[in-house]
Amino acid sequence: QPGLTAPASAVRVNSNVRHHMPSFLTRPASNADLQLTFEITMDAMLGYVEQTWGAWNEEEQREKHQQNFVPETHRILLVNNAEAGLMVTELEPEYVWLVKLYLLGQFRNQGLGSTVLQQVIEEANELGKSVRLRVLKVNTAAQRLYARHGFQVVGEEPERIFMVRKHGDA
Repeated sequence: QPGLTAPASAVRVNSNVRHHMPSFLTRPASNADLQLTFEITMDAMLGYVEQTWGAWNEEEQREKHQQNFVPETHRILLVNNAEAGLMVTELEPEYVWLVKLYLLGQFRNQGLGSTVLQQVIEEANELGKSVRLRVLKVNTAAQRLYARHGFQVVGEEPERIFMVRKHGDA
């Protein structure tokens, strides 16, 4: 799986405006990042889990996180050498599966999510693949982010929405 590199400082958002996008680096996760990635996950998801399922059971969430933590698919997002979030992608035969894009609170709403997402899209396009993801229905901010980047809803479950951005879409 190709690693992500730092993006250009500006990404075209629409035909009229160029916005400065924050630069970031990634580093591969290692087994030593289990606690860090859990803390990022908790910071990003606790409120949405509570809204969806009623309570955040830390023991259950920690166990689930440990079972799903595969360092090879996890990348730690860095902004000015500070750990800002995590991204998990899996390369499937037909598409790139964006499993997680979680930012710590202090790094949200600054364009970082858009910048990281644009990088994932560009890399998928280079591979000739679409990007797929799922998002909790209560996480409307993430749904808006994905829609702005050309993702379309392709399916639903009671708690989740499935979205895809086809290869080559503008």
